[in-house]
Amino acid sequence: MILAWVLGPGELGQAMILALTVRLAEMASDVGVDRLMLQAGDGGTRRFQAEMHGVTIARGLIAALVLLAAAPILAAVFTGGPAPAAFAWLAAVPALRGLAHLDFRRSERLLRYKPMALVEGGATIAMAACVLPAAVLLADHRAMPAVLTVHAAVYAGLSHLVAVRPYQVRFKVSALRRVWHFGAPLVSNAMLLFFTFYADRVIVAKAYDWTTLAVYGVALQLALLPAQITGRAAASAVLPRLRIAIRRNALAKVWQPVLTLYIILAAVMSSGFAFLAPAVIGLLYGAGFQPDGALALALGAAAGFRILRTPYSQLAIAAGRTGDPARANLIRALALIPAAAVAAASFPLAAIAAAAALGEAGATWRAYVLSRPTFSSTGKQEVYAWAPTR
Repeated sequence: MILAWVLGPGELGQAMILALTVRLAEMASDVGVDRLMLQAGDGGTRRFQAEMHGVTIARGLIAALVLLAAAPILAAVFTGGPAPAAFAWLAAVPALRGLAHLDFRRSERLLRYKPMALVEGGATIAMAACVLPAAVLLADHRAMPAVLTVHAAVYAGLSHLVAVRPYQVRFKVSALRRVWHFGAPLVSNAMLLFFTFYADRVIVAKAYDWTTLAVYGVALQLALLPAQITGRAAASAVLPRLRIAIRRNALAKVWQPVLTLYIILAAVMSSGFAFLAPAVIGLLYGAGFQPDGALALALGAAAGFRILRTPYSQLAIAAGRTGDPARANLIRALALIPAAAVAAASFPLAAIAAAAALGEAGATWRAYVLSRPTFSSTGKQEVYAWAPTR
């Protein structure tokens, strides 16, 4: 909101492209170290934690080098947008995050979330505090890499402050192989998620202008924010419980309350965003960012289906079926084809959002179908999904 008021729609649109670039680098290198620590039987050992530190350092350095190499290419693709130096600045973000201490992730195995809250919350507060100074001092889209760098640095620093164990690093080829075996399907899923969550903004950036991208990007980001929050919460709170329930053959007892909660969240999100988003966004961001009712309705529906898919994704990871989320999200990725077609034809933004909503609905149904083997293997077929199995 601060960037919107200080920079205006045009500069904010360019700032969004920079944020999307960092997000792509993070998702493309996300081999699921935090989830493996929660899922693995030895995920709480000192040796495992030290090996995961080595993996995260390597991941951060590789992502940083890729961003540096890609900076001039990205600047050439988005003509009239950020300069190569702005894209290159983004390399600091994954490099700093790779230095984080993973002890706060280990605490989540024990269902203790205070360290995670301190790290995540503290980094966010620090980032929020520097947004206005960065926007005023830099006065353009470069404020985005500045605040993202602050967030990454504080995130890494706080992770060391809350850690109980000393910081140890081990670089082991066997650990890399293990992480890759677990995380390769998650990388595929992450890339699909990027195309499903973010590629439509790239389509808007190429087909329209920076101002239109800002309008669409703000509305989409706010629509997806609850889905992102519930997804992160599920990884910390739901995943450990599902893992334990599967091992104890007690999935039926845990699953129904989880699914019911997410059905309620999806319904509240969809209806609330459709009715409130136009007025609220116009008030908070300014009239230049206000979406129309059709765009709000379509984006609300897309976010609702995404929330509903969250417990199925966590169930797949808990059961070791890490390829299932990617298989489901492939349906969502296919929705980019009609989205690109309507953008090329200069249709209203609501048409792009409607394609996203249809893709999310299809992906959620696919995730439900893919969950059946997990329930079958536990002998609890009556908890498949929304209706009892006949």
